[in-house]
Amino acid sequence: MQMLKRTNLIFLLLFISATCFLASCSQCDDCDISPAPKQVKVINSGGDNLIFGASSVYDPNDILIKNEFGDEVEFFANASNGTIDFTFNTNSETYKIELSKTDIETIKFTYGTDKQIDCCQEFAVTVTTSVNGKSIANNDLITIVR
Repeated sequence: MQMLKRTNLIFLLLFISATCFLASCSQCDDCDISPAPKQVKVINSGGDNLIFGASSVYDPNDILIKNEFGDEVEFFANASNGTIDFTFNTNSETYKIELSKTDIETIKFTYGTDKQIDCCQEFAVTVTTSVNGKSIANNDLITIVR
């Protein structure tokens, strides 16, 4: 008799655990998360923006971003915050930003996955970031000093 009570208790606990797990994911089955764009700001040693504003040296219309396969990557010239914004793709770890024919910056990412609290689906994130071979803070804002 006690064995039957113990079996029923174990079954009840398993049922409650499974129900809680499934309920936590049921609200987010259609969750679609895309990565935040990387924002690149190019400044001089005095902190002046070299793409936008009075100290600009580079024309955003002439800038190219290419992935490691040589394909052009679309970007947004964000004059309001003085950056050029692009979305990374985990198929490419390396991006070349051609500010001019002679001024080229190399950004490299390593990727991982993360899970948002409100979503059951994992999504791609950058884990490390380097500019021209030098490791920098892994933030969405990448500041390049020229």
